[in-house]
Amino acid sequence: MIRPSADEQQPDLLFAAAERESIDLSETNEDRVFTSVDFSDRNLEDYTFEKCRFNSCSFRDVSLNSATFCSCVFKECEFVLTKFKHLTLNGVSFLDCKIVGVNFSDCNDFGFSIDFNGCILDSIAVYGKALRKTGILQCVVKNSDFSEVDFKESDFSGTSFEKTMFHNCILEKSDFRSARGYEIDPASNRLRGARFTLPEAQSFLGYLGIKIEQ
Repeated sequence: MIRPSADEQQPDLLFAAAERESIDLSETNEDRVFTSVDFSDRNLEDYTFEKCRFNSCSFRDVSLNSATFCSCVFKECEFVLTKFKHLTLNGVSFLDCKIVGVNFSDCNDFGFSIDFNGCILDSIAVYGKALRKTGILQCVVKNSDFSEVDFKESDFSGTSFEKTMFHNCILEKSDFRSARGYEIDPASNRLRGARFTLPEAQSFLGYLGIKIEQ
């Protein structure tokens, strides 16, 4: 997985004033709202969060190993080089978040269910996951790798892709009609029933050895 550049690892101004005060956490947290909290100096391994909302929080270089997030929402949060080993993400939404250098492949398969809206996804990896009917909407995805992912009936509306690979993915009945910049090899991905529009769909021709000249 491509690591973020030095510039991308600099803290955003949005999180410059994030709180480092003591936050009262129990091993199981339910129906809580966390706003402008910097979790970067906390160990959240094995913690459970259910029906919680995180607003403008930073999880930069945090270990979330073996933690559980169920029916949670992250809005305007940052995850940079965050560790996701054995993390459970069940019904989790990321809204306007910055996610850099994160390997979602490390997450638990059981109950794995996530969606993204308005996020920056840079240098992320997703391998061997089932993400049917998920949404990656109005996002910027770059330097990322989706391999052997089941994206059947997923929606990529409004998302722009740059240097991002789809390999051996199931993209059947997925919606790319307003997506931009994708490069998808039709020989190594399942595309039956997927929806695309021109001129973006012309990117397929390069994989087929076809050139169009004016």
